[in-house]
Amino acid sequence: MTKDKEFDKPKSTDFHGRKRELIKYGREKGRLTWPEIRKALPPEHLSGTELEVLLFTCKNMGIEIRE
Repeated sequence: MTKDKEFDKPKSTDFHGRKRELIKYGREKGRLTWPEIRKALPPEHLSGTELEVLLFTCKNMGIEIRE
């Protein structure tokens, strides 16, 4: 059994690029954790509409969000 690779902070500096990289990583694993989301996205994007859109996108792509 192989250990899941650690999620590194995305290379992209823009929010949408970082979000794309996070979703791509989530699709590969089938899940994301809140610490991975917090590490990837700046705090100002982790509330309100942008967070709702991210969670909606993950749900529609079959990406489970875990604690």
